[in-house]
Amino acid sequence: MKTKIILLLYIFLTTISFSQTIETEKTETYTEEVRVSEPKPIAFKLVDVPPLAPDCNAKWKLEKLQKCTLNYIFGHVNRKLNTDLVSELGLTGLIRIDVTFTIDKEGNPKDITASGGPEILNQNAIEVLQTLPQLIPAIHQGEIVEVYLKFPVALNIR
Repeated sequence: MKTKIILLLYIFLTTISFSQTIETEKTETYTEEVRVSEPKPIAFKLVDVPPLAPDCNAKWKLEKLQKCTLNYIFGHVNRKLNTDLVSELGLTGLIRIDVTFTIDKEGNPKDITASGGPEILNQNAIEVLQTLPQLIPAIHQGEIVEVYLKFPVALNIR
């Protein structure tokens, strides 16, 4: 027992005698602006409930809801796309325009891009999608979210 006390005393004394004082540096405070970024849109096929077109019933199964909304969007594009522009340009054959856009949390299209076709047709596809009526926004994990879609618009001109 006496040996243990002497050993503890020895360790204690050596610790005290070798201790050093360290000057602490002043810490700098940074006041940078922190930006909270909006979450990225989710792919149309991955959301729990897709954006709903006026003709779609929220009680339908997911696959039927997706098909209903896509048919609504495709129908809108088919009705509104100005195919007379193709004949004005004298184009024939298959013309493919790749369209990408986001449906925001209010159900409106935004960030619309079109590429692959002649510039005048790309611009017309963008204008057509800008006139898409407001949809009921998508829901994922109980929250309203933005979704993005990408699809081709194909014209076969003879």
